[in-house]
Amino acid sequence: MISDTNKTQSETIAVRIRTLILNGALRPGQPLRQEALSEQLSVSRTPLRHALQSLAEEGLVETIGYKGARVAELDRGMVDDLFEMRLVLEPLALRSALPQITKLDLARAEMALDAADSEEELSRLSALNWDFHHALYRPSNRQMLLRTIEQLNKASALAEVIASSIVVRPKKSASEHRKLLQACRNGDEAGAIAALGEHLQLAHHDIRTGKD
Repeated sequence: MISDTNKTQSETIAVRIRTLILNGALRPGQPLRQEALSEQLSVSRTPLRHALQSLAEEGLVETIGYKGARVAELDRGMVDDLFEMRLVLEPLALRSALPQITKLDLARAEMALDAADSEEELSRLSALNWDFHHALYRPSNRQMLLRTIEQLNKASALAEVIASSIVVRPKKSASEHRKLLQACRNGDEAGAIAALGEHLQLAHHDIRTGKD
């Protein structure tokens, strides 16, 4: 069983490796050798191993054999699967959340969008993107559903890094997110679900084509 100390260390290490991946310092398919990473990050092997396992569960890392790992490579079929699942699960979460959504939830979503407007670091943009979506879905109180959606969002973030669309997608997302937020603020369930579906479909298209 992992100790509380090792768990905290592994979570911190996972954040550091996730940042390196999403900022492009660690490239898709690149080997993640524990000995080298341990020296690079100045961390011990046990929490590092748990961190890599956690990132593998998110879809950012692929394990190879007993000790090996590498940055995940997503093929077109995997990207299609990601967005097909998101198109089913995220509207479900939003529809469940809207009757309970509060002004505070909407304010949290808007704060994430405002922060993203001036953010350039890709890993932070990814985190702010999830902050926005989570603020809208959280009132559903469907914890298993939210955990699943969060994992899909993290895997989608890697797909955006791989695609050349990463340069322009945040600009498009800003407009799409504002449209979704306004529909939620207006209490327009049909409009919000439509805006969310359009946003996910456009993101899927841009990642698949790698074009703006």
